[in-house]
Amino acid sequence: MALLIAAAAVLGGCGSKPSVPDIATLASAAPPAAGQKAGQGATQGGGNEQGIRLRLDSTDEERIHLIEQYQECLFQHGVKEKKVDGPVPAGTEKRQLDTSGEPKSAYLACAAKKPLKPVELDENANPNFAAQWEDNVRCLRTHGLMVHTTKPGEWTYDNAYTKLPDNDVQLERDCLLEVFGGKKN
Repeated sequence: MALLIAAAAVLGGCGSKPSVPDIATLASAAPPAAGQKAGQGATQGGGNEQGIRLRLDSTDEERIHLIEQYQECLFQHGVKEKKVDGPVPAGTEKRQLDTSGEPKSAYLACAAKKPLKPVELDENANPNFAAQWEDNVRCLRTHGLMVHTTKPGEWTYDNAYTKLPDNDVQLERDCLLEVFGGKKN
């Protein structure tokens, strides 16, 4: 679970709590340009950020694998390992990145391997993102997760005493898939 939280941090998670990493539809990624592998060379929000665009329905294993590949590339290009005080909790990353952003050359060299948000969850690429986010929060509430929107792309619990349903992680995933168009029939 801690690796999933780390994955969410790398990708910019949705909720204001440690959340399930972004998930998207099979149709999320644009077709590859000539000579490109599928999913590579995508830009986020029309900007110049390169990377591999995740799909809304990407599995946890797929996301973790891509994050680990990106991190390994960064280590190979000179990004330092973060010093961890004490034992590393079970299920966390084997190695943790120094978050200083240095050396910049490593991030440039590994840009094509950086996992990017699914297009549906990218507010710069999805003109309906804010409205769909509100629908997502309504879906969560309908299924027993008492949360409210803090801003588009983020939610928080209604209060500190909110009881979580046993299937809260699955509810988050199901609502994202349903609302953002990835529900499989």
